[in-house]
Amino acid sequence: MYNNLLSFDNINEAYRVVRSKCRNKRIILRFDLHRNINLYNILFDLHYKRYELGWYNIFIINEPKYRLIMSENIRDKVVNHLISSTILIKALDKKLIYSNVATRVGKGSGLANDLLMKYLNNILLKHRRAYCLKMDVKKYFYNIDHDVLKRMLKQDIKDKDALDIVFKVIDSTDEDYVNEEIDRVRYKEIERVKLLNIIDKEKDKKIKELLSIPLYNKGKGLGIGNMTSQILAVYYLSEVDHFIKEVLGVKYYIRYMDDLVILGSDFEYLKFVYNMVSRKMNEYGLALNSKSGIHELSRGFSFLGYTYKLSNKIVIRVNNATYRRVGKHLSSLVKYDIEMFKRSMISYKGFFSRCN
Repeated sequence: MYNNLLSFDNINEAYRVVRSKCRNKRIILRFDLHRNINLYNILFDLHYKRYELGWYNIFIINEPKYRLIMSENIRDKVVNHLISSTILIKALDKKLIYSNVATRVGKGSGLANDLLMKYLNNILLKHRRAYCLKMDVKKYFYNIDHDVLKRMLKQDIKDKDALDIVFKVIDSTDEDYVNEEIDRVRYKEIERVKLLNIIDKEKDKKIKELLSIPLYNKGKGLGIGNMTSQILAVYYLSEVDHFIKEVLGVKYYIRYMDDLVILGSDFEYLKFVYNMVSRKMNEYGLALNSKSGIHELSRGFSFLGYTYKLSNKIVIRVNNATYRRVGKHLSSLVKYDIEMFKRSMISYKGFFSRCN
């Protein structure tokens, strides 16, 4: 399995994908000046098992809430994509249930919406009253336990060299500089907010939001924003998915990363499921967000940017927060990347077309 990393063709393909998604054209141009040399250097470092990850470039964005981003240098982006495509996806995808849809080829939010519509239609045919149990994991990426994740990976990946490099990526958030940088960018943004010409109530809200961005505890958390973290986060709750489907016998279940949705007609049983899932999460060092709970479908619930409501028919609307986020995203793209703007417009057109 590790040998898949030692193919120049695989490395070149990983770079092609990374290159197509990179917004910083100057970095790409600099790398392209000596493209083959740079790619062969990655190959040699992997071959001699001396590859070392660089530092994250840590910054904060506001879309529409403040979020931490941990961007890698171009070499690490290539290696992360390589690890993901040649090791993780091949080894781990078979462990995932069908309705675990985030960051998987041919799935995503589109399939989540299709499954939800199918499940809602089934419930509408059989029951006059139904409910949605919506669960969200508190600070999911920050609380993924390294030891638990490594224990799971050892069961599904038997190649020691492959495990070693995956573990190196997992442990990258344990470096001391990570929390120092988070502190630095957080307080830099707080100082900027203090100078804004807005009312004090808005300032306090923004500052409170910034202070809620957590630091990493040793042995916990995955880097925010890289591809391996996305795949490992999808995988981390796979045992919980099987517990919900096979042990609890839940029929209508969808998971998109750390957002879990269960539909059913029995309110008391959904309360039981909630308690059992909450206990199961504790085994993985996780806790459910206080916003988690049971919603009557006639009153509606939000999931992946849409609001769903069930009366005589299923009503789907884009929620207000999504409108604001899309507008802000497109406004920023049109200023510096017109091609990405055009692709995003096509994507958003499909997103909005699902509403009725």
